[in-house]
Amino acid sequence: MRIVLASASPRRRMLLEQAGFAVLVRPVAVEERPHPGESPADTARRLARAKAMACTEKTLPVVAADTVVALGDALLGKPRDLAEAEAMLARLSGRTHAVITAVAVRRGARLREGIARARVRFRRLSAEEIRAYVRVGAVLDKAGAYGAQEGAAGFIVGISGPLDAVIGLPVRLVRDLLAA
Repeated sequence: MRIVLASASPRRRMLLEQAGFAVLVRPVAVEERPHPGESPADTARRLARAKAMACTEKTLPVVAADTVVALGDALLGKPRDLAEAEAMLARLSGRTHAVITAVAVRRGARLREGIARARVRFRRLSAEEIRAYVRVGAVLDKAGAYGAQEGAAGFIVGISGPLDAVIGLPVRLVRDLLAA
């Protein structure tokens, strides 16, 4: 099946292609800031929906997603700089956090959306490990300043929920939304 991915994420494209989709990449730009008082899940839903609606594709299904990391009620989005990335990873060290990925699928005017959640537990990280990871990793484009598939797998001691939601696109949810 041919679909449009409203994202430049190579991870999302890879997941969809591995699932057998023919993917046309058409990234969109939306402001990715939470609204005051908005829950992490509501932020992810709103942003996924906004991305799906911002794509100009008229006939093919459009798949859009947004992933957020939440430590309690605190939202850890994409860090603004390397210092903020280090601070985020230090906060996640030795703790369990939630990774929430919302998906919106639009075809024409019809929109379906859903959410996948995972709980991720990090081992204790040393300041040296954090600095080394931030120096070599592509951390500025990732919620929570880490990519499980890009060097941070060694930080993780447990995941409850779908791994592909942590990577950034729960493919089963995408399939369910496309079928609906």
